[in-house]
Amino acid sequence: MVAQAALIAAGINFASGFLKGKQEEYEAKVQAKLALNNAAIYRKNAARVRLNGSLNEDMMRSQKRAAVASAAAAGEAGMGESPTTTTALATTSAALEQNILNERYRVESEAENYLYQARLAEEQARQHKKAGKNKFMNSMLGGLTSSLGGLFG
Repeated sequence: MVAQAALIAAGINFASGFLKGKQEEYEAKVQAKLALNNAAIYRKNAARVRLNGSLNEDMMRSQKRAAVASAAAAGEAGMGESPTTTTALATTSAALEQNILNERYRVESEAENYLYQARLAEEQARQHKKAGKNKFMNSMLGGLTSSLGGLFG
């Protein structure tokens, strides 16, 4: 009778360890899934930022062309002969181009930041999965140890 009780207790201890391990593994898989979802969102944000940046750059280039065309029209009207006007045109064109390049840099930096966050989230997902497997194995070993301790202790 005592042996049966010890076997039942050992079975319960083992089952308890197994169930605890499965629950911990499941929770880790959920965390991994959330991290992967976050990574996908970061990647979409990077693509969206680049698309919007491209559109903004196109608009800025169009504005630059309009400004240069306006200055060229002024030159044809006889106002472009002076060195001051030529210098102003060159300075304005250079400043507008610098603004475009600054915007491109800002966009690329923001997009790269999102991609870095995506890579971090993917690494977190891998770590969560690994931790879940380890927790399951540890719980199984704990349940087995508890079972054997109950039988032979």
